[in-house]
Amino acid sequence: MGLMQMHLWGHGSKYRRGNESLRRIQPTAMLRLPCYCCAPMCPNNIEHPGAKPLKDFKTLQTHYKRKHGTKPFMCRKCRKAFAVRGDWRTHEKNCGRLWHCICGSELKHKRSLKDHIKAFGNGHAAFGNNKKPPIV
Repeated sequence: MGLMQMHLWGHGSKYRRGNESLRRIQPTAMLRLPCYCCAPMCPNNIEHPGAKPLKDFKTLQTHYKRKHGTKPFMCRKCRKAFAVRGDWRTHEKNCGRLWHCICGSELKHKRSLKDHIKAFGNGHAAFGNNKKPPIV
């Protein structure tokens, strides 16, 4: 019995009949079912008041890694740990990078700079080349 079948049992009795019950269901349909986290006290656990399901199995896997799993990937600059390789790569590319506005504000994220310019409008724009600092 695989982890997928054990997970699907949480979706109801039609998945509890063993391997033969899964033959009638297309794998892509199984992956699109709304999913709840199995970790106790998690806001996405079905027993948590106001719990909302995650949209599909892949989202559940990523949620579980990020929130409850081990974090084997570590930023070489700031030592922050990540469970998902893509999150780590994105962080490491931008770690220590600052985004500047002509008003003098320094922001850690490009999105924050865009929001800052949109919020304050006239007299605010991106400034400088915003290059990454050297790797130490």
